[in-house]
Amino acid sequence: PKEDDILSVSVMVGDSITLHTDITDVPRDSKIIWKFGDEIIARMNEADGHPSTYDGPGVIFKDRLKLDRQTGSLTITNIRTEHIGHYSVDIKGIDAKLKTFQVTVHDVVESLSVMEGDSVTLHTGVKVQGDDQILWENIHLNDQTRDLVISNIRSDQTGVYKVEINTISMVLHRKFYIAVGGGVKTVSVMERDPVNLHTGVIEIRGYDLILWKTEGNLVAEINKGINFFGPRDVDDLRFSGRLHLHRETGDLTISDSKTTDSGDYHLHMSNSAYTLQRTIRVTVKSE
Repeated sequence: PKEDDILSVSVMVGDSITLHTDITDVPRDSKIIWKFGDEIIARMNEADGHPSTYDGPGVIFKDRLKLDRQTGSLTITNIRTEHIGHYSVDIKGIDAKLKTFQVTVHDVVESLSVMEGDSVTLHTGVKVQGDDQILWENIHLNDQTRDLVISNIRSDQTGVYKVEINTISMVLHRKFYIAVGGGVKTVSVMERDPVNLHTGVIEIRGYDLILWKTEGNLVAEINKGINFFGPRDVDDLRFSGRLHLHRETGDLTISDSKTTDSGDYHLHMSNSAYTLQRTIRVTVKSE
């Protein structure tokens, strides 16, 4: 059969994804066979119209597969990292066709804890094409990225956010849980006391980039892309030697505080799934 190019699909743990055959109706007298690697995981004959799905190696697909009778498309629900690999659909009939997918599953944090007043961006995680359809709950976004941006988030916006991404090759369902809590957004200390600025996370493993800025200057950074961890106080000499970054949480401490340290400090934390932005107002009082 004729083989198309391999389609790369990147999803997150817990997503549900439908891999399309690109046909609207299964051709007469044709047979559809889906494989994961070399192992058959689903099949259907047009003549009887009864799809069969299999548990796969190590029963990793048990109760997760559904084959559409009309199109032959395959849905994988609640996907996990063990489902990473090569998928192929062989459509045997008058016009034989083989379509292949390389599915990558990212084990990222699926829930996000934020504070009231934060700004949150939820990423679709896909490169948007002109005809693709992105639906966030009942909101249809038409901007370039089609990510969902929630500015100045409120406690009553706690909940599950769902997105459907419909492209020519797949349908992807993704969900995020956002918990909005209270917290300290202003810090007031006496001069020479330490200023502690918190990210609010227990561990920073789920983030690829964490930035602390003030007055437009970058003062601390955790960047997995360039393997950097530490203060960036070159642009702001007033902090020289007084910035300390917590390795586990990304919290920033300014030691031996001065009144000139007063101002707004901006936190940026991001990964492939979402971006969080927070502003903390610091006041250092003289004795």
